[in-house]
Amino acid sequence: MTPRCAARPRCPAGARCPAGARRPAGAARRVAYREVVLNWSNYVALGDSLTAGRDDHAPGGARIGWARRLARILSTRTAVPCVLTNLAFDGASVAVVLEQQLPAVARIGPDLVSLTVGMNDIRDPAFSQQRFAAGLGTLLDGLAATGATVLTCTLPDMAAVMSLPADQVEVARQRMRQASDVIREQAASRGAVCLDAWAMPGAADPALFGPDRIHPNASGHQLIADAFAALLLRGTQEAG
Repeated sequence: MTPRCAARPRCPAGARCPAGARRPAGAARRVAYREVVLNWSNYVALGDSLTAGRDDHAPGGARIGWARRLARILSTRTAVPCVLTNLAFDGASVAVVLEQQLPAVARIGPDLVSLTVGMNDIRDPAFSQQRFAAGLGTLLDGLAATGATVLTCTLPDMAAVMSLPADQVEVARQRMRQASDVIREQAASRGAVCLDAWAMPGAADPALFGPDRIHPNASGHQLIADAFAALLLRGTQEAG
């Protein structure tokens, strides 16, 4: 009997269904059906200090970060080496990623890309939810055009953890919520894999943050890597 691809509705963007799997009824009329391969060998990470690995250091002082931790998990779990090219750097906003990081992605030819932005955008006194949405949409379109699986995440609900004057906590929380709503909506409309850190239990635990109470420490970066890996490898877990 030909196996049915039961995981099809939840396959990560860019993935293909297992060889021999047959498409669900009516699928031939709606989508082009491809084979699912739940492994990734060429991973490009874009974004801000979160992806750059700030406050997550190896014994020698070099940054590790959640993206490198994710590449290690994928390499181990899929038995296919996942090579990371990390283009992220501290202070990057949507506009900066568009101008300085995105142009290099197509030349690298990844099968997995990730994007973390938003925190630097909301710190701008002139922050506009509409402008952020337009820029993020353009950025996600550019990443989707590579054919790679696209990952992104919302901001955590962490305003109360940050070192802010009491009268600024709610303002910061409102902007984080607005940015997270945009990220969630833009990712969904493009089939990107979105880790909803805003709704993740424990994501704002003070024990997961470094001294500045903005950037995650090693435990926080590991939590993010584990959560992304769970989303990406969900198909293999279901198949098992």
